[in-house]
Amino acid sequence: MITLGILSFSQPSPYLTKIAEHALNKNVRTCFFSPNQLSAPMLSGRVYSPDKKIWEDTSFSLPSFIYDRCYYGNKEAHLFKTHTDALKQREDVHFLGYGLPDKWEVYKTLSSIPDLQSYFPSTKKLTSVSFLLSHFHHHNNWLIKPVNGSQGRGLIKVERLSGQYVVKEVVQPGEKLFVFRSHGQLKKWLHTRMKHAEYIFQPYLPLQDKKNIPFDLRVFLQKNDEGKWTERVRVIRTGPKNHITSNLAGGGEMLPFFVLLQGVPSSKRKKLEDHLQIIAEILPPALESNIKPLFELGIDIGIDPDYNLWILDINSKPGHKIVTMASPSVQTEIYEAPSRYCTYLASIKKVT
Repeated sequence: MITLGILSFSQPSPYLTKIAEHALNKNVRTCFFSPNQLSAPMLSGRVYSPDKKIWEDTSFSLPSFIYDRCYYGNKEAHLFKTHTDALKQREDVHFLGYGLPDKWEVYKTLSSIPDLQSYFPSTKKLTSVSFLLSHFHHHNNWLIKPVNGSQGRGLIKVERLSGQYVVKEVVQPGEKLFVFRSHGQLKKWLHTRMKHAEYIFQPYLPLQDKKNIPFDLRVFLQKNDEGKWTERVRVIRTGPKNHITSNLAGGGEMLPFFVLLQGVPSSKRKKLEDHLQIIAEILPPALESNIKPLFELGIDIGIDPDYNLWILDINSKPGHKIVTMASPSVQTEIYEAPSRYCTYLASIKKVT
């Protein structure tokens, strides 16, 4: 029997339990362990029991296939990343997905691809505050993003108004507002942020509805049992009124994709669908051919008032709240995907 190991810092979630339950139908056993176990000869973790329908504490050897659901954003978690990275170099271990580099590296890779260029806002690396300030000759409103940020945390909007700089910073679940009356004040404040993180910046796009509620589209894709990319579900995500961005962690809500289409003129609807199809078909293989093998992706797409599409973020470990918005049959496909893809990898790599 093939064993699929789920790597995570947290406890097994209902989503991961569903994956374990569905894996049994594919003759795949599921175990669960933390990166802090990787230096031990035998792993201490949990194995899902089909009879008791619970995760049981036990010890086991390192599985040949690993589904990495770890986020290494904080300092404590980052200490264990070297163990995971070392594991990714082993020929006897196969990750379902090998993750993505930071946002700047992803942008440089994808924005150079002709079929995708027009979907990316012009983006720069924040090398100094003076470099940012020089761009206010072109626009008065900029969005600054941590290159390793997730769930919208650390996003900074800087707007120049009447000689002052109005700044909003996402701290989740809310935002903080600052007003700086001079270049010097803004520089001093941004320097404190740049000591702890690297950033990129891009023009702040009008991605709100007529009520000033921010929204975006999350497209969720996975590989199927033939190793081919398959779109599972599209979901509109909203944020609180007048906030910088939409994000479920910041109090946003989910809406079915058809809600967006209801407000789109028929002349624009086909164009919107065609461009979404281009992104869904071209972006995943482009990432893999230029970076590393992947298993699933969450692509966040902004839609401006003229129905232009903008790729805002790409997640190789997307959250799974949006799974509840899929139909029951698609939910089953999503839960089965890790074990099906695991079986596919085993067949082509001759591993058990």
